[in-house]
Amino acid sequence: MKKFFAFQVLIALFIGALIGHFFPEFGQALKPIGTAFINLIKMIVVPIVFTTIVIGSSGGGNKKKMGSLGLKTIIWFEVITTVILAIGLFLANVLKPGEGLNFSQLTQKDIGALDESVSKVIDFKTMLVNIIPSNIVDAMARNDLLAVLFFAILFGMAAGAVGKASEPTMKFMESVANIMFKLTQMVMTTAPIGVLALMAASVGQYGLVLLIPMAKLIGVVYLGLAIIIFGLFPLIAFFLKIPYFKVFRMVWDLFLIAFSTTSTETILPQLMKRMEEYGCSKRVVSFVIPSGLSLNCDGSTLYLSVCAIFLAQAFGIPMDFGQQLILMGVLVVTSKGIAAVPSGSLVVLLATATAVGLPAEGVAIIAGIDRVLDMARTACNTPGHVLACIVVAKWEKEFRQEDWIKNQTKQPNTA
Repeated sequence: MKKFFAFQVLIALFIGALIGHFFPEFGQALKPIGTAFINLIKMIVVPIVFTTIVIGSSGGGNKKKMGSLGLKTIIWFEVITTVILAIGLFLANVLKPGEGLNFSQLTQKDIGALDESVSKVIDFKTMLVNIIPSNIVDAMARNDLLAVLFFAILFGMAAGAVGKASEPTMKFMESVANIMFKLTQMVMTTAPIGVLALMAASVGQYGLVLLIPMAKLIGVVYLGLAIIIFGLFPLIAFFLKIPYFKVFRMVWDLFLIAFSTTSTETILPQLMKRMEEYGCSKRVVSFVIPSGLSLNCDGSTLYLSVCAIFLAQAFGIPMDFGQQLILMGVLVVTSKGIAAVPSGSLVVLLATATAVGLPAEGVAIIAGIDRVLDMARTACNTPGHVLACIVVAKWEKEFRQEDWIKNQTKQPNTA
C-alpha cells in the first residue's frame, strides 16, 4: 500500500511539473489547493506533538532519563551538523559554483517579500530563551514546536510524578493521540492532489529557464545532498547495523511529500508513527523528531555551507582556511534556528552572510532559484530525522526492531 501511495505521489509530482511548465497561469491558480493541503497537516501537528511527548515523558517522572535523552539527542545533532558542514565546504571549494558568474544574466528576488513569520532572524541565545513559553496557548497557536516540546516534557514529568491522580489525564492524552494519528491517515489520502497543485504552482511561478544561469550552484547542492543521503547516512548506518535502504524505502513517500511541499511539518505525524512502528520507543520518537525540525536540518545545513562559499566566490571575496573555520562555527549556531517552513533556510543564510561579512545582496540572487534548492534540502531532512531517531533509540537502549520484523512477516498472510 505504501509503495502504491509513493507511486501516486511521484506521478503527481511529474504531472504537476508538466502543468506548471506548459500552462503556467493555470499552475499558479492551483496554489490554493496546495496551501489547503499544507494547512490540513499543520492543524494536526501541535496536538500530536503535545500528546505524544506528554505520554512519552510521563514514565515515572524520571528526570534523569529525560536529561540523558536530551543530552544524547543534542550531541548527535551537533556531530552530524559539523560533518555535513565540512562536506558542504569541501564541495564548494573544489567545484567552485560561484566563479565566472555573469551577473547580468541573473534574476534577483526581493527577499523582503518573504513571509513575516520567517523573515525575523533570531540569534541562538534568543532562541534558547524563547524555548520557555510565557503563554503555552500562544505558542501552540504559532506552531512554536520547541516551546510546545519544552512545556510538554515538564507536563509529562509532573504527571508521572503525581502518580494515579494523573491517570484520567493520561488516558485522555492517549485517546487524543490515537484520534490525531487516525485523522492524519485521512488527510494523507489527499496528498497526491496537494503535491500536484504545489508542484504546478512552483514551476508555473518560477519557470525552468530561470535555473540555467545558476545551474552550477544547483548541481553542487544536489550533489552534496546525494552524497549525504546515499553516502554518509548509509555509512553511519552500516557501522550501527541499521538496514538503511530498507528504512529509506519505508519513508520514501514522505520523502516525496517533503520534496514537493518544502515543509517538514507536513510529514511529521506520519514520520513519528512510522518510527514507532519500526521499533523506536514513543519517548524517543516524541522528543527526537519534533526537536529535529529546528535543530537537525541536515539538508539545510549543507545548503547553507555551499551557498555561503558561493557568495564569497561570486563576489570575489577570498576566504582562507581560518575564515572558513569561523564560518563553520557561525553556521553550527545559525543552522539551529531554521523554521520548518518554506524559505526558512534562506533567512538563516541572510543572517549568516551578514554575520561573517559576505554581501547580503547576493542572497537575493539565490532567492530567485531557492524553491528548487528548498525542495531538495527539505527532502534530505527526512532520512536525517529517521537516522537520528534510530541512533538515539539505540543509544538509549529503547530500540525494538523485532516488532517491525514481526509485522513485516505477518503482512503477506493478511493481504
